[in-house]
Amino acid sequence: MTADEVTYGGWRCTPWYLLDTSHPEVIEHLTETVRTMREEWGVELFKMDANYWGALKGKRYQRGITGIEAYRLGLKAIAEGAGDAFLLGCNSPMWPSLGLVDGMRVSDDVERHPHRFAQIAKETFYRSWQHLSLWQIDPDCATFVSLPNQTTNREAYDFHRTALLASSGLLLSGDPLPDLTMLARSNLAKLMLRGRRCQQAARFSSLSMTHGQVKLTDKNDLHCVFNYFGDEQEITLRSDRPVHWYDYWTGQKLSDDASTVMTVKLAEGLTSRAVLTAP
Repeated sequence: MTADEVTYGGWRCTPWYLLDTSHPEVIEHLTETVRTMREEWGVELFKMDANYWGALKGKRYQRGITGIEAYRLGLKAIAEGAGDAFLLGCNSPMWPSLGLVDGMRVSDDVERHPHRFAQIAKETFYRSWQHLSLWQIDPDCATFVSLPNQTTNREAYDFHRTALLASSGLLLSGDPLPDLTMLARSNLAKLMLRGRRCQQAARFSSLSMTHGQVKLTDKNDLHCVFNYFGDEQEITLRSDRPVHWYDYWTGQKLSDDASTVMTVKLAEGLTSRAVLTAP
């Protein structure tokens, strides 16, 4: 039976077939293959894509076993071979993966396009409660460099970097490393700095996902605000004590004097701001 007889058949090199992870020989094969990659090849991160297909119904060696049970047997076999390597689930059934992966993709694939940046930002924010509770979330790759067949404007890239800043989670560069611009390098450096200060995801004040806030240190709060293709907006940020307000990306000081309130403007369209407080 091929995957397209049960569900979507896959996105390339179809038809797809599934290993029967209820079979002892398949389990042994998975464990030994992954163990070789970990111990002999030195692989430290395994991104397991299209995991969803491993939980599909179908004929199996063990009678009466469910797709979920077979899926978990397969993940356990991979985990045994991987040892201390990082396991990242992608395109995975989330609840059946609990306890068996270290990270989980929580959004669609990234694409250098404003609407895709907005889409994956909201998908990530809605699932950010999972971060560091169930696993490390993966908002997909950071992309700041245009490709010949995939490009967008500076505002969209700025929105994307602020979405990654708010979500925390895994930080993986999706750009060709030799082609990284100075701006892309700066963005990655500031995202890594944020991760070293605090790995908690920002908490949003409403389901509109317009304003997220996280305490980076005992002295610094980070505010991330977003406009999803709307009109020009003004958003009021508040602090429980007088603070100075700075643009996170440029370091520009936004207030002459310490205050408990700061109003920031968002231009129309897909736009964002990241504001840092300091005593």
